[in-house]
Amino acid sequence: MEPDFAYHAQRMQLLFDTLKWMVYAQQIGVSLADLANRLELNEWEVQHLFQEYLAKDPIHFVKDVFSPALAHALPPSQLSIFDFPPDDKLENETTFIDVDFQLLDKDPSTIYFAIFPHFLGEVLIAASDQGICQITFQDSENGLLRLKKSYRTATLQEESTDLMIMTYLALMDCFSNKETHPVIPVAVKATPFQLAVWSELVEVQKGKLSTYGELAQKLGDPNASRAVGTAVGANPIAVLIPCHRVVHQSGKIGHFRWGTWRKQLLLAIER
Repeated sequence: MEPDFAYHAQRMQLLFDTLKWMVYAQQIGVSLADLANRLELNEWEVQHLFQEYLAKDPIHFVKDVFSPALAHALPPSQLSIFDFPPDDKLENETTFIDVDFQLLDKDPSTIYFAIFPHFLGEVLIAASDQGICQITFQDSENGLLRLKKSYRTATLQEESTDLMIMTYLALMDCFSNKETHPVIPVAVKATPFQLAVWSELVEVQKGKLSTYGELAQKLGDPNASRAVGTAVGANPIAVLIPCHRVVHQSGKIGHFRWGTWRKQLLLAIER
């Protein structure tokens, strides 16, 4: 049974409008009172709204959004045997949400799709019987048009499946401090190289960053940065395949299919 999203949809739209305004208008020094006035809520309600969806204090979040070091990918620290982290710490580290990849060799017969509310903008989630095949932000890309271009022979049916709802709820929970998340089956059409890049992306831990050069080195070809960038940009599964965690070596946030401003917010949420 599909959850009732009416209550959350209104609150998430309010938060989305405010976050987008904050980044576009460069509200670096915005205060809690300013946010309360913008949202037409009292300050306690603003605190609750940010904690509910971002798991963040609003003012600390603003500082993270505009931090000069937001997109600085730090090199991995060199640990000796004397400061290697204990086993329990390694077990608690998470790569975000587990994704089980399947490479499709032909179009599914039927693909189901639906649009869901989200505090970073409405998302179109699409799935076949094999798994999730697309998650896109509607304000930046016509998700249905992309589906038609990617899966030309599939029948597209507007309907929420159990897998889509589970994926949506995981998408909402992935920014929280939950220690466990469901494994999401992802079944996509892609080249072997694209799938290799996307498989590396899901290994980048929440709160960590990588660069195109680092990904290329992991794939065994240090000169493949440009090809890696093309594969990252072709990612059809927003957020769950975290291409937003790939930045330039220079510390620039870089391109994002669904808007650089949204990538800036994603990095700040995970910071």
